[in-house]
Amino acid sequence: MQVRPIATPKKANLENISVVLVNPLYPENIGATARACANFGISNLILVNPQDLTKLPMEAMATKEGKAILDGMQIYSDLSSALAGFNLVIGTTARLGKRRLVHYTSKEIAPLICEYSFNNRIAILFGNERLGLSNEELYYCDKVVTIPTTERASLNLSQAVVVILYEIFQSASEIQLQKPELATQQEINVMFKLISATLKAIDYMPDKEPLLWLTNIRRFLTSRDLTSREVKIIMGFCRQLLWALGKPIELSSEEELMFPNDKSEETCQREKAL
Repeated sequence: MQVRPIATPKKANLENISVVLVNPLYPENIGATARACANFGISNLILVNPQDLTKLPMEAMATKEGKAILDGMQIYSDLSSALAGFNLVIGTTARLGKRRLVHYTSKEIAPLICEYSFNNRIAILFGNERLGLSNEELYYCDKVVTIPTTERASLNLSQAVVVILYEIFQSASEIQLQKPELATQQEINVMFKLISATLKAIDYMPDKEPLLWLTNIRRFLTSRDLTSREVKIIMGFCRQLLWALGKPIELSSEEELMFPNDKSEETCQREKAL
């Protein structure tokens, strides 16, 4: 079963946010936009004067996750009618200029959208794939946002939707990924007992200040938050190498319990018998 990180959008009312595609040209981009909406909790998709509504490519790009968005999307013939019931309209543009009055990046606008979403219906406008939003269409926008990119970048329509919705979802959500359970100090100490024996066996332990040498190695390994499983992998590698060199190390009965699946000795003896 595939497990994905799931965030809870508590700092916004995503039901009040709609994505509006103005004059979209390709059904694939409409489908991909529906998928983006589903990924980031937006249930409202509006199309204004779409050029092609071929069902198969739309549904193929939407996948089953975005199909419900496609089934519920609204279609208007003109932008004024589509925006009539909204309180705040935000336009997107890749072009900057005096007439465009762009004052926000995608990251900057996201918290503002979240704050307004509790008591206002918000429309986020995206222009068509070739020209974007015209000056006439930007006239309807209260605020205009752009996505910072390199000079040679060219975002696909659905990619632009993903970026904007991602920023909104991150700003609205409380996300906390569970940290792994770390190895115990007992496991760490046994691991370094084996590492020390292995370094001596391959003559890689300095004569002067061996403790400092091992301390440096310990700090290096423990800096990456070792789990019990990772410690057992390292210990198994060391034991296998020691058995291959014919210099096995004896562990206490308690320490041996840390190797329930370690077959180093058995493997070494079997290979010697071949």
